[in-house]
Order: sequence, then C-alpha cells, then structure tokens
Amino acid sequence: MSYRLSEGSLEVIMNGGHYDKPVMQILGNKKIQGSGANERFRLLVSDGKHSHSFAMLATQLNDKLITGELSDNSVVQIDRFVTSLLKNVGRGEKRVMIILDVTVLASGAEVGKKLGNPQNWTEESAASTSAPAPMRPTAAPAPPKPTPLPSTASGLNSSIISTQMTHPIASLSPYQNKWVIKARVMNKTPIRTWSNARGEGKLFSMDLCDESGEIRATAFKNECDKFYDMIEVDKVYYISRCQLKTANKQFTNLKNDYEMSFNADTVVAECMEDASSVPSINYDFQPINEIANKSPDTILDVIGVCKSAGDLQELTARSTGKLLKKREVTLVDSSGGAIVLTLWGNDAEKFDGSTNPVIAVKGVRLTEFNGSKSLSCLASSMLRLQPDVGEAHRLRGWYDNGGADMDVVNISARAGGYQGGSGEWLTFAEAEERQLGAGDKGDYFSLLGTLTFTYPDNAVYKACPSDQCNKKLVDQENGLYRCEKCNREYPNFKYRLLLAANVSDPTGDQRVTAFNEAAEAMLGRTAAEVGAMFEYDKNAYAALFQDIKFKTFVFKFRTKMENYNDETRLKTTVMNVQPIDYKEANARLIKSIKALSGIDF
Repeated sequence: MSYRLSEGSLEVIMNGGHYDKPVMQILGNKKIQGSGANERFRLLVSDGKHSHSFAMLATQLNDKLITGELSDNSVVQIDRFVTSLLKNVGRGEKRVMIILDVTVLASGAEVGKKLGNPQNWTEESAASTSAPAPMRPTAAPAPPKPTPLPSTASGLNSSIISTQMTHPIASLSPYQNKWVIKARVMNKTPIRTWSNARGEGKLFSMDLCDESGEIRATAFKNECDKFYDMIEVDKVYYISRCQLKTANKQFTNLKNDYEMSFNADTVVAECMEDASSVPSINYDFQPINEIANKSPDTILDVIGVCKSAGDLQELTARSTGKLLKKREVTLVDSSGGAIVLTLWGNDAEKFDGSTNPVIAVKGVRLTEFNGSKSLSCLASSMLRLQPDVGEAHRLRGWYDNGGADMDVVNISARAGGYQGGSGEWLTFAEAEERQLGAGDKGDYFSLLGTLTFTYPDNAVYKACPSDQCNKKLVDQENGLYRCEKCNREYPNFKYRLLLAANVSDPTGDQRVTAFNEAAEAMLGRTAAEVGAMFEYDKNAYAALFQDIKFKTFVFKFRTKMENYNDETRLKTTVMNVQPIDYKEANARLIKSIKALSGIDF
C-alpha cells in the first residue's frame, strides 16, 4: 500500500509558515527529560522530502508512544501543532515544532520502512536554496500579529509577541531566557503570609495554561503586591521574564517539570485581542466507576452531576483550633458510578445543589476510610459549576434524559454507611444488628423514619454573632451578651437551633439531635423565624412543633457510642434530612420485595 506524505511541509513549517494538517512519518523518538507523567519525547519526523529531529510530542500524547500506537515508521496526520524559537547554545535560536494532536493513519508495523529519501533539514540548507518554499494550496495564511501590549508592559518589546513568536508552555525550560507565553489563568490562590527566623513575607500562586500544557507561577513580596490585584482568573495574559526552576511537587500537581517565579523584571500584560484559542482549563477526567481502582492520595480530575448535597457542617481543626466548614455532595456520571466529593470553606458555603449542577474539579484528592473511597478538594483544586466543556454538555443531556433514574454503584458507601442519594436505606433494627456506632469512629446510615416526638424546650438559643463562632451567649442583663469562646461582649446575637426529637420506624425508635441546618429543614422555618416566635408568639412556637409530629423524612444519621457520667449510650445526630421522593421510595420498596420473594414481576 502506498502512503502519500506532505512533501515540502517541513520546510514551510520550519520557516515559520502554516501548513494545514500535514501527513508525516515518524522515523524515531528519544526521551529528553522528566519521568512518569512528566516524560517528554523528541521525534524525528519526515515529510518524504526532508527530515527534522526538532519535533516535540506534547505530554498529553505520551500514552500513544508508550503503548506503541505511535511507533517508528508510523504515518500520521498532525492535526494540531505550534512552533517555538528556542535558544540553541552557541548557535542562535532554533525553531521547534510541538505536536499537540495527531491521528495515526498507519502503524509502524504496517508501513515497515522509511518512505522516500528524506534529507536532513537545517536552517543552513534552507538558506542555500534559492527556490521558494512550496506551499500547500489550502494552507491558511500566517496568523496576524496581535495588538501591541498596553503601557503597563512598556518594558517589553511588543513586536516579539506576535502569535508566531509566543512560546508554548510545554517548551519552557531553565535554559531559555528570552520567551513570552500567552496563557490563561486557571486558578489564583489567596495571599499567604509567613514568618520565620529568616524574616517574613507574602506570596500568591496561580496556575496557567495554553494549548500545549500548564505551569505554576508564584509571586513573592513586592511582586505579590504589584500583580495580585491586576491578575484575574479566566483572563489571558502575556507573561515574560520570569525565573524558571524545577517544580516543587509538594505544592503543585500540574503536569510540568518546571514552575515560574516572578521577579523585579517580570512583565505581565493582558491579552486584549481574541483569546478564545487559549483553553480555560486542561482536564484529564476519570470516569467515576474507575476511581475505585486507584490508590488513596491520588490527585485526579473528575466531572459529574450533583445527585444530592448534604447540609453545611462545621468542625474545629485539631491542629490549629480553626473553625472549618464543609459540605458533602454526591456526584454521578454515565459510567454508572457515584462518589462523594467534600467541598470546603467558601465553596461549601456558597454551593447550591438544588438544580443538580454539573461539577468539574481539577486536582482533587482521593481518600479512603474503612474501605470507603471519596474525594476531597484541596486549596489548589479548581472547581467549576456548569463548565462550558463537551463532557459537561454530554453529562447534562444524559442526566436530564434518564440518567437521573439510573442505578449506580456508590464507591463511597461502606458496610452500614451512607454517603449520598444512592446509598442503602437501613432500619433501626438493621443498624443495631450491624452494631453501628460501636467502633472508634462514628458510622453513617440513612433511614426512612417518622418524627414521633419533639422537645421544644431549649430548642432555640442566642449564639455568638461572629461568623466563625456559634457558641451560646451569656446574657449580661445589661443589654450585652458575652461569648466565653471569643472572650468579648456583643450588643447583638443570632438565633441557632438545637433540636432533640424521637424518630421511629416499624422496627424501633431512637432519640436524635438535630443541629441548626438539619433542624431548619425539619421545621420548615429558619432559626431567626423560630427565635422570633419563641420571643414574641409562644402559641405559634408551640404549634410549630406540634405540626411536625408524625411527618416522615429520609434521615441521614451519624451514630456513635459515647460516655456520659460513666454511662455508655448511643448518640445519634441528624446530619441531613430530606422530604420523601415517593417515586424513589417506591422503587426501593419494590426492589426489596423482589429480593425477599425471589419473584421477578
């Protein structure tokens, strides 16, 4: 079989021109740096007329080489590429082609030989040839130069930042000093401060990406003050004159061996022309059903539809005593898997799962506890709701057209545990039989139960108005309220709920405690509204608690054996409460009946 290569295409490309989807042959490859996911390979490519060894494979295509899909003598169509001028020690600058996307037209085994008699292409050989470089008739014109940089970057010669002269992130190394990248800001951290024996300072970091890859950049002290307010997430900037060094993998999970540090000479200017060609975030999504096979502490990217979301929870960090806020959401996707994702801080507070949004997260950590695997966001994680990417649109269509009712396997569920909307429902008798709560850690389970009794006395209290504190206040009886935890007095307060109740099902009952958000869901009123009733309308307050008796909900409980005055008893806390979805409840009952009877009907 004959294979037609795009003769002359290398000459066009290496002279800085554009050639649309050239067909070339891979004659060889060589590993040039990195290890594992950060390996980089240089290729020897041929267009049948010329060969050239200054072609680099983008890291996201490494698998094609490692698996053998891309091999010596393969014939490929190069669907996307960029070129860059790199400093060639002692020889000026050398143009490199970075291959971003390829289609393998024929395997190396199938071709079996070198095609044609290609001659090595060099700048010297090109200069000695007077004939004009052949151009493919359908080739697109060279990209136009962008708008000159604004005055904020007056120290940078704007003539060097045309589209042809900007450097792909994948080509950067400490051995270059003259480069400009055009990159989008994927993520920016808050300013952090430090103080030690050597002094004190501040810094912030940001994650940048372009078509070829991604890189972390950090600004310290003066540069932190200079650039923090100027740089905005999702905008595109020209960046030059940064120091490049080996990446510290303790602080970044990006697939790059290097990272950048801003210095006094660094120049940053916003890209004012069309920046749609620069991607927002480079994702490497993992299907949820495959995450169960990965090792704990793996950092990965995930996308899914929010099937359900728990209430906002507050806890205190043991090491620092700092108040933390978190929320657990259950993600599902078309692979048939479900997993719990934990959000922290502002992301947890602001999250609204009522519309079942699509959630994409880059750089989330896989954790494992008692055989249950779940995901937890890190400070460096990039979370996007309803992202404008193909995977999100496909998931939205899948979920809205039957995916919501699909049976899924929750890899965050464990024996007796419940971590989301697809978990197992237990009865009180089954929970007791499984000895839930008897271990060192609390156990979670879900139950369809009815409120049979509530304890209105002391169900509402005046709490510290500080956002970081919910401690009960002491009334000074002089118009001020004292918080012992904060060690200060306030003229105001906020109401919070702490509701004790009895929940029953056909197999038993249990005394439970519901904190603020869960209690609000049960009562159907906010803590402020309940507090106002308690103060000004005792009859309405009493009626409120009477009205919720014998209402049925789906409860999510945490249960744990605890000691009180040398007496051990079971403490059960309501973590989440939802009204009954009768369609789902009936489906569960039918499934249980089938399992018990062994009859398929």
